[in-house]
Amino acid sequence: MPACVLPDAVGELAASRHGAISRRLAAEYLNPMAIARLCHRGVFLEPAPGVLVVAGSPATYEQRVMVATLTNAGRNIAIGGCAARLHDVDGFADHPDVFVASPRGSRVLLADATATQRRELYPPADVTTIQHIACTSLARTVVDLARCHPDRYERAADDFQRRGHNLIWLQHTMERVPRQRGDGLDMAFADLAARMTGGRVRGSWFEQLVEECLASPRIPPIERQYEIRSASGAFVARPDLAVPSLRLGIEAHSRKHHTGPRQEAFDERRDNRAAEHGWYISYVGWADTRTPASVRRSIERIVARRASDLGLDLRELCRPLARGSFSSRMP
Repeated sequence: MPACVLPDAVGELAASRHGAISRRLAAEYLNPMAIARLCHRGVFLEPAPGVLVVAGSPATYEQRVMVATLTNAGRNIAIGGCAARLHDVDGFADHPDVFVASPRGSRVLLADATATQRRELYPPADVTTIQHIACTSLARTVVDLARCHPDRYERAADDFQRRGHNLIWLQHTMERVPRQRGDGLDMAFADLAARMTGGRVRGSWFEQLVEECLASPRIPPIERQYEIRSASGAFVARPDLAVPSLRLGIEAHSRKHHTGPRQEAFDERRDNRAAEHGWYISYVGWADTRTPASVRRSIERIVARRASDLGLDLRELCRPLARGSFSSRMP
């Protein structure tokens, strides 16, 4: 075997870990002299002491995080927005930065990674691994976002709840995190208390953006995730948002969830079933939310037309909204 080629076992290990392994793990398969030769010949790069990266392996975000967590003898963990990206939390798919928590007195000698917290602040219950990368648990990640990204906490909490996780887990995690004045945890505690009183979480954060577009006194009360049922009570469809009084459904039409022949066929069948029961489904795309005024005007015109076609008094239907009420299933 040429000295510049990695043994199969080491190569497979590195491939499963985004092209990065610790010297200690490599030493379980190679003696120190072999590792030194591979480094000398450029097969291994060593971006940080004790961390080896296979030359030519894809330079992915996950590799950057893997390298950062392997420093300090593998005692670092990914936190904050970095952990949120690893967990695929809604809104963090393109988070660019690498943040880790490191043991007291240690440093992260990497130009593209930052240690912002002490490792001692994270007990074992708050640590997990994703694709061999040590990071905070989903609950601790959401709690940390309340502190470092308070404007994006609610979106992350919605995602946590949509995945079916128990809010008690989030509560217990939140209660053991040290609090500081103005760190966003007061807001998170209040939000969590509201969630635990019941109600249905948004189907997606995109729905809230659509709702903001539709905050108009000319549009009757809206309900989230409204279930359209036949006269016999059989389930027909569940649009993202609905104006039940006008049998009008509004779909948040994102590319992520509504693109492709299979999903498009599903949407068509659902819309046809709804139409059979007198419902009309309107779509609002992601790009539309950037111009809420134009979206409101469009929906207002559709609402006016629906009221006219159904012979209903639109002013009477909008009266509850004019008094400040908003029909919603989320507290």
